[in-house]
Amino acid sequence: MVMLLMIIPISSITNSEIHENMTEQSVIEKDLSSWWWEPLELITPEFDVANYISNLAIDKDNNIHTITYSSDDILSAGTDIDVFYKKYDYSTKTWGEMELVSTESTAHSQRPCIAVDHENTAHVVWYDTTNILGSGVDADIFYKQRTSSGWGAVELVSTESSGNSYIPWIVVDSNGVVHVSWEDLTDYLSCGGDSDIFYKYRSLSDVWSTSQVVSDSSTAQSTEAVIALGEQGSIIFVWEDDTDYAGAGIDQDIFFRKLKNGFITWYPVSVVSSESTSDSYTPAISNEAGGLYHVVWYDITNYNGAGVDQDIFYKSCSTSSNTWSMTEVLSPESPVNSFNSDLVVDEEYVYVVWRECMSIGGVGDSNNVFLKYLDLDTKTWSPYTVLTYDHDSYGDRPKIDIDSLGHLHVIWLDTTDHLLGSGIDTDLFYKKFVGTPMQPFLAEINPNPISVGNISLNWLSVQDAISYEIYRETSFFSSVSGLTAIDTSTTTAYTDTVETTGYYYYAVVATNEYGESLVSNVEFVEVIEETSTGIFSSLEIGELLIFAGIVLGLQLIFFLLTITLINSKIQSTSKPKTGKKKK
Repeated sequence: MVMLLMIIPISSITNSEIHENMTEQSVIEKDLSSWWWEPLELITPEFDVANYISNLAIDKDNNIHTITYSSDDILSAGTDIDVFYKKYDYSTKTWGEMELVSTESTAHSQRPCIAVDHENTAHVVWYDTTNILGSGVDADIFYKQRTSSGWGAVELVSTESSGNSYIPWIVVDSNGVVHVSWEDLTDYLSCGGDSDIFYKYRSLSDVWSTSQVVSDSSTAQSTEAVIALGEQGSIIFVWEDDTDYAGAGIDQDIFFRKLKNGFITWYPVSVVSSESTSDSYTPAISNEAGGLYHVVWYDITNYNGAGVDQDIFYKSCSTSSNTWSMTEVLSPESPVNSFNSDLVVDEEYVYVVWRECMSIGGVGDSNNVFLKYLDLDTKTWSPYTVLTYDHDSYGDRPKIDIDSLGHLHVIWLDTTDHLLGSGIDTDLFYKKFVGTPMQPFLAEINPNPISVGNISLNWLSVQDAISYEIYRETSFFSSVSGLTAIDTSTTTAYTDTVETTGYYYYAVVATNEYGESLVSNVEFVEVIEETSTGIFSSLEIGELLIFAGIVLGLQLIFFLLTITLINSKIQSTSKPKTGKKKK
């Protein structure tokens, strides 16, 4: 029994250590210091006149969907302002042809926004003064979707609106439900004749809900609304507003509100820019990630030595406690204006881009596009990166997104006339930030030793990998230089077949289109001849020892019981001596 008690803790500790080791490896961050920016690309060579504020979205297959608007008369669009679309095909690595979205429009179509769903359908909204579908001659919000079959029919979103509707925003949730917000001057549901933030969703049966007023507590102008996906199916909103609400003061501030899952119940409005004492503008908000929302905006407040110029401010909010962090200034190095920021997040970093009216080291003129990222583990910001080092004019309105490999994609408007033959008009440019995959972690091989036959390998998934190369050698190795992979897998498991006894060493290398990762840890296995076909043949040494301990303990118990029974029997059958008394 003593042997049994000693063996069990040894086995438990070993398994715990293995699990702990894998857990530690699974949270290793990718090393962005080794990544690089791909060369600049021109998205809109078709335009001979300016195009304007644009947006992008990336689908599950890493295709890039861009949307913009221009007054260029191409594709029979006419001389009015129209909405245009272009797609980058990840499989062919090429940009498609420019497509006209606002085909039914005869007036100006402006400020488009785009989102994609889990089926790679693109959803687009914009505002338009064309009188179609009973919309009237005021500005209204219109919607279209693009499937693999092409563009669907135009739909009117702002059906309850009788005033001008502007600047829509769109997201699609994991169920495929489309959510749209916009600013509207209609006095709807007694919200007043000032500009308010309206909201609608489009169900899976393609039916639009009735409008709801997000900024129903506002008594001043509510504008520049942006929406994102919150936790547990909720929808989150930010916007700028002049209302003195919840102690915000009479300056313009950034406000936040959340709509619960079910799209009926609203949380109260909260103030994001609570430390701001001057005007705050054009917020951007991320989807929920790691239990946080992230918000950026530009602000005139002289906060933490930022100065009286416009600077980029940042805050995060806990989804569990609904509490906001303290404001951080992203552009303290800048003595001039910074504005028009955007952001995207993954589980490890927050990435922020903005327009900066500062020339760095002779780069460009005084209007550049900057990027910084926040390490969510160390809570530190990177140094800034200038994306427009090869321009000499005016870069503005950057937008950013991230693909399934963790690679960044940034678009912006630029007036430089010598870049890639773009001409003197404002064009849309694109860059991506890429790198090789993270180092994978190979799990310990079990059972070990193992009989000749199949050997199962498993490793942790690497986010920025497309496939994995498996290496096997008969001696230890630390590099795969000069070695040949035995196979390639697109999953995180592989079964190798070995028919010869001996020691075998395995490692895995993650790959993507930009190269290979560092080699994983090396694990070995001893392959032996199958010497037993009984019930113990599949048991490991630890399990056999435990079983042996149990058997030994039972034998000891049976031995002691037998001795006890024998002694008891002897005592019960023995008789005292008797004799006759002599007379």
